[in-house]
Amino acid sequence: MKIVGITDLHGRFPPIIKEFKDFADVLIVSGDITHFGRNIEIIEKLSELSDHMDVFCIPGNCDTKEVIDELNNYGLNIDGKVKKVENINFVGLGGSNKTPFNTPNEYTEEELYCKLLNLVRNLKNVFLITHVPPYNTMADIIDLNNDIHVGSKSIRKIIEEFNDNIIFCACGHIHESRCIDKIGKTIIVNPSPKSYFIYDTKKNIVVLEDFSGY
Repeated sequence: MKIVGITDLHGRFPPIIKEFKDFADVLIVSGDITHFGRNIEIIEKLSELSDHMDVFCIPGNCDTKEVIDELNNYGLNIDGKVKKVENINFVGLGGSNKTPFNTPNEYTEEELYCKLLNLVRNLKNVFLITHVPPYNTMADIIDLNNDIHVGSKSIRKIIEEFNDNIIFCACGHIHESRCIDKIGKTIIVNPSPKSYFIYDTKKNIVVLEDFSGY
């Protein structure tokens, strides 16, 4: 299976996204699909791809209730859900931990932990789709010189507690932290708004490819 992942579109729709259906089986969108609800029509464009591949989306912290409703209307929202494709359980966790900006879709660490625990506790071969990255990784650094991390401690805790069962965490949120990293056995990928990842499940190989012109 080939999985392609994008994040933090903020209303943009790079043309190559339409080509993903030609080589991938699953498209992952890790939140902030719109910028506070603007350019919400992007959701319809994503839904058109679902005729050719599985499309799993979660809302980010900048996605409003109207965006969440639209994702639900098109059957794309995997936030708080589990979807199985072949032997992989795709698990979605939308929104973010608390930020200084009071964005529309934020939660406490306790809320994030409880929600995710209830989803993954009895699953194997878990592919996490989160907006906020796990804490203290290359995916959540906002200041490299001072080693400042702003990811979710709860998501990291879940990954550590269920490390044998969680194969991958696709995240976003921190635009400047484009990376491929690991926590134990779990691959962590934040493609950032500038690129997309391709994950070959049979070879267990992930690569990042830049969007042209972004």
